[in-house]
Amino acid sequence: MGKKLIRLTVLAALALLVGLGAVALVRNESVTRFLVERKLDQVLEDYADKVVLKTIARAVQDFRLLEQAAVRLRAEPTDGNAAAAAEAWRTARAQWKKTATFMFGPAAHYNFDKQLDTFPLDRPLVDHLLGEMTAGRVAVDERYLREELLSTQRGLPAAEYLLFRDGKPRRAKDMTPAELEYLVAATRAMTLESMDFEASWAGSSRMPADKAALLKAAGMRTRSSYADEFKHPGAPGSRYLSHSVALQEIFQESVAVTEDLGDAIAGELDSANPRGGRTWYSRNGRADLLNILKSVENAYLGGAEGDRGHSVSELLASRDEVLDRRIRIALADTAFRITEAAGPYGGNGEERELLIRRAESACHKLTARLSVAALLVAMDPSTRPFAPYGVPLPESHPMK
Repeated sequence: MGKKLIRLTVLAALALLVGLGAVALVRNESVTRFLVERKLDQVLEDYADKVVLKTIARAVQDFRLLEQAAVRLRAEPTDGNAAAAAEAWRTARAQWKKTATFMFGPAAHYNFDKQLDTFPLDRPLVDHLLGEMTAGRVAVDERYLREELLSTQRGLPAAEYLLFRDGKPRRAKDMTPAELEYLVAATRAMTLESMDFEASWAGSSRMPADKAALLKAAGMRTRSSYADEFKHPGAPGSRYLSHSVALQEIFQESVAVTEDLGDAIAGELDSANPRGGRTWYSRNGRADLLNILKSVENAYLGGAEGDRGHSVSELLASRDEVLDRRIRIALADTAFRITEAAGPYGGNGEERELLIRRAESACHKLTARLSVAALLVAMDPSTRPFAPYGVPLPESHPMK
C-alpha cells in the first residue's frame, strides 16, 4: 500500500510539472509573439518618424532657406548673393535626393517628385515665359507656377537653370529682373509643395502652426496622416494588411532605387558628356548619386546618421547576420566606388571606364543583397499574412 501511494504521488507530481510546463510554454509563446510584434511595430514607427518625416522636414527647412536666398538675391543682385543662392540650391537638392526611397504612398498619389524635380527642364518654354515677363505681358508668382504651368517649367531644374552655367554660379550682372522674379516664384512654390508632402505623411492637423498657416493661405487641401496607416498595418483604415506588406514596401523601394542608381552611374560620371546626367547646368551628378545612396542607407538603418532607431537591418540580422553585414559593406563600398569614379583619378578614357564599371558592379551587388533580404524579412512567419504573395487573410483579420 505504501509503495502504491508513493507511486501515485510521484505520478501526480509529474503530471503537475507537465501541466505547469505546458502553461509556461504557452505563456512563453505568447510573450515571444508579443515581443516580436512589438519589434515589428517599432521598426515601422521609426521608419515613418525617423526616416520619412525627419527627412522631409529637413528638406522643407532647406527649401525655405533656398527661398530666402533667392529673395536676398532679387533684392541685392550681387555675385556673393548669387553664390549663396547656388549653394543653398545644392543643399536643398542634396536633402531632396535623400527622399528617394519613399516615393510610394503620398509621393505617388500626389506626384510630389514631379512637382519638385521633373527632368528635363522645358527650357524653350521657360525662356519664352521670361520674355513675356520682360515685356510686361505676364506676371509670375508661386501660385501661377503651381496652377498654370507644367512641372517641366519649375522645381529644382528651373532653379538650377536660373542659378548655374557650366557647373558654376552665374554672375549677378547676367541675371535679368525677370529671371530673379521667376527664381523667387519657383523657390516659394517648392517650399509650399515640400510642406504639402510633409503634411501628407504627418497629417495636416499635426503640422506646426507656421507651416499650417502657409498651407492654408496657399489653398492646399487638408491631408490625413499616411504615417498612421503605415505604422498600424492591419488596423481599420490602413491600406497595409500586415507588417509584411509594409516591410515589402520599404525593401521594394530600396531595390528599385538601387537598380535605377546602377543604371545612372555611367551617365552622371561621364565627364566627357556633361549632359549625360540630370544636372546639365550645375554638374551636380556625383552629389546626386551619393545622396540617393544615402537615402537607401537611411531606410535600411532606420534613420539619418546620428539619429537612428529600430530598422529592417535589425530584423535581417536576427535571421542572417552575415547578409546584414554584407549589405552594410555594400552600402559603404558603393559610396566609395562612386566617389573614386567621380574623382580626379583615371584621367584617360580606359581608366575612367574601369572605375565607372566598378561603381556599377558595387551597386548591382547591393541590389542583389537587398532583394534576398526582402524575402527573409517580409516572408518571416512573424509578419504574416503575406497578402501581396497571394496568401489569404484569416477570417478574423480586420481587413477581411
